[in-house]
Amino acid sequence: MTQRADHITLFTRLITAPSAGADAFARVRGRAREAEAAGIDALLLHDSQSAASDPAEDPHFEAGTLAGALAVSTRSVGLVAAISTEHALPYHVARVLATVDHLTPGRAGWQPLTGADPGAAANYGRADRPSAAAARHSRAAEFTAVLTGLWDSFEDDAFRRDRASGVYFTPEKLHALDHKGEHFDVAGPLNIARPPQGHPLLVHRAVDADDIAFAARVADAVLLPVRDGEDPARLREAVREQARAAGRAADDIAVLLDWQVDGGPDEAGRLRALFAAGAADGFTLLAPAGPAEAAHEAVLALATAVRGDDREPPAAAEGATLRDRLGLPRPADRRRAA
Repeated sequence: MTQRADHITLFTRLITAPSAGADAFARVRGRAREAEAAGIDALLLHDSQSAASDPAEDPHFEAGTLAGALAVSTRSVGLVAAISTEHALPYHVARVLATVDHLTPGRAGWQPLTGADPGAAANYGRADRPSAAAARHSRAAEFTAVLTGLWDSFEDDAFRRDRASGVYFTPEKLHALDHKGEHFDVAGPLNIARPPQGHPLLVHRAVDADDIAFAARVADAVLLPVRDGEDPARLREAVREQARAAGRAADDIAVLLDWQVDGGPDEAGRLRALFAAGAADGFTLLAPAGPAEAAHEAVLALATAVRGDDREPPAAAEGATLRDRLGLPRPADRRRAA
């Protein structure tokens, strides 16, 4: 990612709970539109496969379905759905995300959830399944490989739709996947055309060294917490170094630091200073504790202050994708490149 001096990437988690009654989705949709108007680049759509001890902490809506609903309710903001790689199946997820990317068009993303959740395992009849971190990361890596392979089922120009010749699509440009791995056997091909972004944006939250290694290999955007005493610029460079070691260009990955919104004096100025110093490509604005509406308003206020008069960068213009907005490349079709 080539850091743009005129645009700080901003993500935030869309607050969906507590929302109840007939207007539940209307309220969430309103928050999404307000975040878009404030200049937020992408909304993280949280999800969980088990009930929280406090119902107020439950996500309230399934993330993939919510992304589809918001696709037709928003214009430029990215929609990043949380997906459990432990319990979902790649073919279904590939179809969901490709569909959202076509509906938007080109604003879909996904966040693999790789953490251990005994409650979710019990819900899926897999309570006896080992859930060691190494096994979860291995499954997530293969899950990601299957998704990208399925999205490359059709080459970009497979659909000619040429009335003069009567050729709708070129059969030679449709490819089966025939994946057989440790965790998944998937024949393919996907029955949806290649997404506008090629591959919807992969966003990964990295909380430990294994997460950072996984993100450096496959993620487009990495969300990083910063602990007391840590140097943000050094954290960003460590991710970029691992990306280079994995054979990637360091500028093909965006590093976003977690920022707990506190409403302090010149909070926006502090973010701008970190960005200008090269400590981050942007920030994930974490809502403060408290009532949902007040927390949402605090995030909007900070995003608006960071943006100033530049609420919508040129890359957010009509027809631009989420990758365009973040300055990230569109993945080439591997088969065509070969």
